[in-house]
Amino acid sequence: MRSDLMVKENKIDEFISAMIEKGRRLAAYARPSDETDILFEAGYFHESNVSLCDQCDRSKCVERPTRDFNGPEIHYGLIASGDSVVKNTTRRSAIIREVGDVLCFEMEAAGMMTEFSCIVIRGISDYADSHKNDHWHYYAAATAAACAKELLSYLDPNNIESPRRSSELQPDHESRASNVFHGTGIQNTGSGDFSVGKNLNIS
Repeated sequence: MRSDLMVKENKIDEFISAMIEKGRRLAAYARPSDETDILFEAGYFHESNVSLCDQCDRSKCVERPTRDFNGPEIHYGLIASGDSVVKNTTRRSAIIREVGDVLCFEMEAAGMMTEFSCIVIRGISDYADSHKNDHWHYYAAATAAACAKELLSYLDPNNIESPRRSSELQPDHESRASNVFHGTGIQNTGSGDFSVGKNLNIS
């Protein structure tokens, strides 16, 4: 899939458009206006109790070049999973310094990956800063679902084994081996596949 999408565009927009046409309530999953996609300087904090940034200083916005492709892009690499929401640039930077360059922060997958091996697919909806709001959440969820659908189109269902719980693979939960992953892509650890974007230590 990754190789294919180097020479052609993904089908995420196509899948989302087809979904929205199935019912008027699904319009909530449409792409918001680009005017609401605002990245502020790291040191500039949200100035209002209102979730949207109508009262924030637009002179503090980070200017970014126009993208060649206006649809969603699929990124491959590390996702940081934790037990709390990250909406502070100081904390965001600290995590990146400790863990390395990550694509995004999320909360749900950490609990799932202790139970069974999986690939985490997330839609990115904000910049993990104090300006965080829900404006892009529905669209982000739709893009993640569409990306998963595209990934599934590359899999042969006849070659897929039934998933096994991590508890079945590792009876002694406290004596997990320490693994070092080198390189990029899908690396097999013997107890399941992890998708990594760089060298990574897991204990």
